[in-house]
Amino acid sequence: MQRRVAAAACVAAMTVFGSTVATSAQFGSLSKIKKTAEDLEKKKADDKKKAEDEKKAEDEKKAEKKDAPASDQKAAQASAKPAAAGGQPDLAAVKIDFVPGERTVFFDDFSDMAPDEPPPHWKVRGGAVSLKLGQGIHELAPGEGVALTSGKIAMPRDFTFEIVCNCKGEIQFKLKNASDEDVISGDVQANDAQTTVTGHVWAREDLGNGEVKTQPGQLFHFALWAQQGRVRAYLNDERIVDANQINFSGIDHILLYPSRYRYTGIRSVRIAESAPDVSSTLASTGKYVTHGITFDTDSDRLKPESAAVIKSIAGALIKNPALKLAINGYTDSTGNADHNVDLSKRRAAAVRTVLVSQFGVDEGRLTAGGFGADNPIASNDTADGRAQNRRVEFVKQ
Repeated sequence: MQRRVAAAACVAAMTVFGSTVATSAQFGSLSKIKKTAEDLEKKKADDKKKAEDEKKAEDEKKAEKKDAPASDQKAAQASAKPAAAGGQPDLAAVKIDFVPGERTVFFDDFSDMAPDEPPPHWKVRGGAVSLKLGQGIHELAPGEGVALTSGKIAMPRDFTFEIVCNCKGEIQFKLKNASDEDVISGDVQANDAQTTVTGHVWAREDLGNGEVKTQPGQLFHFALWAQQGRVRAYLNDERIVDANQINFSGIDHILLYPSRYRYTGIRSVRIAESAPDVSSTLASTGKYVTHGITFDTDSDRLKPESAAVIKSIAGALIKNPALKLAINGYTDSTGNADHNVDLSKRRAAAVRTVLVSQFGVDEGRLTAGGFGADNPIASNDTADGRAQNRRVEFVKQ
């Protein structure tokens, strides 16, 4: 019986090729046809499995979202919220209250540090540092065990202190007095998976700590706001500490211990005198200058951390219905002059658009203009001076 079946198969094969004797080439073609059919079947099976796996993953994601805490769901909704009209973020909905100080007393973004040279504004001890460069970014790369000490700083009574870092481990800071005693100190540490960052602050006593969620490779922004005996600390613009009745006078230099446990690169360090009240400043001087309105690199898109300053401007306009303002944008002298003028114009216009569309200010009360690097308020030869020249001014009309 088996021999008859085999014979029939051979006859069928020969019939396919239209011949009573199949050549080896013809049998090869038959094998290719068979293999192609098998490959198609395998691909169909793989596609079906892939679709089933994707559906399962989507169902699991929906279940996790449903079971997530309310705070996590709100955070996810906030991050997924579409941009407001004009392509700008919805600053009216941003819950950020940190206002960067205005008069800069110390700033370093390592843009004046030469490769293979130590940073000019810091004393280096305990190891070596290098400079990472790329796409306009300067990142100080300290080795393990390095200590960085600033020069003497004329610290104002009320101030803000900010660090922007690429944190994979821990950075410790100490704001010290002339006797080298800690006045305010703290640390910021990423967990092993770099999914959370924890901050802790002391001022001769424990002031508190907090934790925020992050993503591997994400820069973090730590800020300290010391004003009238009150100390607030922020991680990525989320308040983690709020303490009062603190004596923080006498600070005159900074000590940093970066790259504790794992690498932590430093992008910038800034200390500035706390910003004055908008309404009283406009009333007394006719002009309010701010460095707290910031934009994406080489763009007129506002960063969410600009919300607190823009809200204060809107508040001053609401408080005084007769107030009219000219919004003037400025850059430093880096780059092409014509491009800088155009960029500053677009940025001033973006601030005006947000005040009108998101905060309900009558457009007739606002004008916008840009002047590039004209009218500098500091030297463009230093990182500190360039930072001061990048600003937005509100001038009473």
